[in-house]
Amino acid sequence: MTVYARLLGADGLAALAPECLALHKGDGVFHGRITVEVTRNPVLRAALRMAGFPLEVEDAELRFEKRGRGDRDVWTRRMDGQVMETVQWATPEGRLAERLGAMVAISRLVPAEGGLDLTDWRFRCLGLPVPGWIAPKVAARERPDAGRYLFEISIGLPWGRAPVLRYHGWLDVAQAADEGG
Repeated sequence: MTVYARLLGADGLAALAPECLALHKGDGVFHGRITVEVTRNPVLRAALRMAGFPLEVEDAELRFEKRGRGDRDVWTRRMDGQVMETVQWATPEGRLAERLGAMVAISRLVPAEGGLDLTDWRFRCLGLPVPGWIAPKVAARERPDAGRYLFEISIGLPWGRAPVLRYHGWLDVAQAADEGG
């Protein structure tokens, strides 16, 4: 059972549209398209790279692989010669934790409109809590759309108006494949 499936439980999974359920019910490989927009600020760009985020791409091919590894899931995203890999697990409080380099992002999964919103974000860096006044501000959602799984993630700073990173796109969940693993 995937981390998302354990966190959502039967009722949460039942609230998902087939497009979103297909992604969260088990392992698999999915293909689609992605656009990544990144700030021009060199210090913030370096910080994003250290966390494992990709540089900008425009409507690039995306290969997304999900694999269970014990009580954790590994998500690997390949686009335009870049790889972004994160490890996810369930916290004792029933939240989703995701490791991105030295940072761990912790959020709550909330079923909405056949998909999910990730809300109530907290962060840890090098094992220490990040105070809210400097913690990234994140908006993350996924939705179904005519056989596709749509995703949109935006990350900003608490004192800034523009996102420092935004990525969005879709996966063709109807054409998922189990390509080894």
